[in-house]
Amino acid sequence: MRAPIICHICDYGSEYGGAFIESLLFLSRYCRDKLQIATFCVFPDRARNRSWLSKLDEEGVGYGFIPHKRNVVGQVRSLLSDREPLVLHSHFYFFDLTTVLLKFVAFKNAGIVWHYHSRSGRSVKQRIKDALKIRLLFNLLGDHCIAVGDGVFRDITDAGLAPGKSILIYNGVNTDRFLNKHEIYLEVRKDLGISREDLVFMLLGWSPLVKGVDVFCRAAEEIGRKYKHCKFLVVGRDRTREFVSHLSCVSKLGESLRVIDPVEDFSILVKGVDIFVSASRSEGFGYAVIEAMATEKLILCSDIVPVRQTYGRSKGVWLYPSENWKMLANLMEQSVGLSSDEKQFLGLTNREHVIENYSIDQWSEKVGLLYKQMIARRK
Repeated sequence: MRAPIICHICDYGSEYGGAFIESLLFLSRYCRDKLQIATFCVFPDRARNRSWLSKLDEEGVGYGFIPHKRNVVGQVRSLLSDREPLVLHSHFYFFDLTTVLLKFVAFKNAGIVWHYHSRSGRSVKQRIKDALKIRLLFNLLGDHCIAVGDGVFRDITDAGLAPGKSILIYNGVNTDRFLNKHEIYLEVRKDLGISREDLVFMLLGWSPLVKGVDVFCRAAEEIGRKYKHCKFLVVGRDRTREFVSHLSCVSKLGESLRVIDPVEDFSILVKGVDIFVSASRSEGFGYAVIEAMATEKLILCSDIVPVRQTYGRSKGVWLYPSENWKMLANLMEQSVGLSSDEKQFLGLTNREHVIENYSIDQWSEKVGLLYKQMIARRK
């Protein structure tokens, strides 16, 4: 008899596991302990030899690899030869049709979940593709499509997803890992060569244009001229450094602005800064913003579609019109004038908001209960 499993087919192979792998682990524990069902994950070949695979090994989560191409049904069937998937759950966009084909040719009793973690793109061509895929295939063979944020939910609804199949489940974070500890704050700043007196703003800029690195740098140039104790960190690699090097405003900042490499544990890095900035032009769900909020940081954030409905309701999240660097600079200047007690209050407010609304335990339970309902319908 083949072993029943929940099968995750993930277009994921990043250098660091981050919140995505941590979420899969929490969900696998829920399924094991509450549903008595094991978990198996399928990743593209680029995920081979990633250090985060050891975490799956420790939890007893099975996994395998497939080529990054559309027609991989045969390869996935081979990986699942001794397993019976009760749910085929795809993450991101690339392998979503694979779940439908697998159900059609091999696992006819399996439920199908598509999980969209970002917006797919708003070109006319993309909207037509989404509509055809959802209306002709998913509405017929799929069970539920999970959106991680309001913008993503709007996209799948506009594409014609049948009522009852679309579900909005905000991502969750492990709040215990983001406790704000003063000794770590000092240690990180020492490693970065930043003094206790400096006020540090940080932005994640791995995709510089989407993440608004240009907006951040222009605002930083404005503030850096007035306040010499302000420092600005952009997290990114060569692509981000190349982008920053072509911004005219950066030359005036000198050593006050630096592009630093990402680290495996973002929770350590964010503990060493004072204010987290998100200047994104587009976002599915701002994992980094939620994690910074959990670490009791004040947030300066562009007012884009998913923000106001999710974390924008917290008093410690200050919003400004997207791409308006002058308004961002104005918020930066306001934050410079805050007392330590005021920053602490706003940070604690943010952490309480995350614990109440975005804990990874709540997320695991919501997805796990969805599985339970799907499996029960097929018995």
